[in-house]
Amino acid sequence: MIHNITLVDYQKKCILTRLDIKIVALIGGTGCGKTFLLPIYLQYKAYEKYKLTGEKVEIIVLAPTYKMLLRNPLKYITKYFDDMGFEYVLNKSEMRLTFEFGVVYFVSAESYESMQGVHADFVIMDEGGLMKKPVLDTALQRLAFKSGQLAIFSTPYSSNHWLKTIVYDGWLEGDKHIVVFNPTSAANPFYPLSEIERAKEMLPRWKFDMFFLAKFTRPAGQIFEEVEYVKPFQIPSGWVYFRGLDFGYNNPNAIVNLVLDPNTEKVYVFGEWKRSQTTIDDLERVLKKGAGMIYADPAGKDALETLKSRGQPISNAKKDVLAGLSFLDGMFRSKKLLIFDNLVQLKDELNTYTWEVDKNEQLLDRPTKENDHLVDALRYACFTYERSYRQLQFADAWHQLNFTQSEW
Repeated sequence: MIHNITLVDYQKKCILTRLDIKIVALIGGTGCGKTFLLPIYLQYKAYEKYKLTGEKVEIIVLAPTYKMLLRNPLKYITKYFDDMGFEYVLNKSEMRLTFEFGVVYFVSAESYESMQGVHADFVIMDEGGLMKKPVLDTALQRLAFKSGQLAIFSTPYSSNHWLKTIVYDGWLEGDKHIVVFNPTSAANPFYPLSEIERAKEMLPRWKFDMFFLAKFTRPAGQIFEEVEYVKPFQIPSGWVYFRGLDFGYNNPNAIVNLVLDPNTEKVYVFGEWKRSQTTIDDLERVLKKGAGMIYADPAGKDALETLKSRGQPISNAKKDVLAGLSFLDGMFRSKKLLIFDNLVQLKDELNTYTWEVDKNEQLLDRPTKENDHLVDALRYACFTYERSYRQLQFADAWHQLNFTQSEW
């Protein structure tokens, strides 16, 4: 059912991957034919499953944003069906395509929760390397009932992303449920070598390695490079709790829960909460479940004063961004700040938190304002609490000194 389309070896192998393989990923360089292959994979696998079961299949197609969904998978799938003469009905208002072997639901990763309710035979991610970990978790959940297959077509991107740590590394370590194809741009005989040579001369090394050699690299300008994660544990009595809060509405409200070991002065981040379009009442309910002083974004003055009037232990956080980031980085490097490894949203933010880069690939002295709300809450908590804690220690020491002198 591939209909006389010329495919290179890794494309054929990708399509012919057994249905019992849980994850198949084509993680390749620019021009290796990832997006070209996506509609062919979709149609062939739908036919294969339909022929096996006699039942029409359900397929979810994901892209990182709604614009990318329209520009890439929707466009390529409908064009492929048109070129091949396959009949289909596209309901663009519901982003659903019905064809001979089943139905395709087009979903933006920005609203990945809308996958809920679909028991999918296949989930296909276009540029999965730009999607967050909860998108992967939800996709696998939607596939579980029918023992379906997740297909990922992507450029490598960051070495800290789940595409590397879970999928690519899992395959390298011999996970029998994962198959990865990792072609460079040059592996496609139809891609012009002159373009590869031009890119090698023009692009920074990290970007050439990522886009043409299909290697996972760190994002340019990654701010925190030495974050350490630990297994969750029962927090002993006597430790000191405190919290950070970043206000939002369309942007999410974000809370991090921290605790200080007074013996080692190590701080552990053990809880997270992030949600958009929440009211002050929603926020209050969440905060009531936690413990310790809350250091909040002073820009949210009205919300802060409302929570304070309702009895929440809340105060303005220190706002100095660069000083706060420098302080956090020092805590990470000295292993004084440790993160529970089940905090997937905070981990995702830390992995992608970078300095802005200008058009000449020069780093600017400001962080990229994207996917940063938990990190901001963490900065508010640590940077503000540290100053308060040092002042308290100094006051205690001064009191002890005066007491000792007067007794003597």
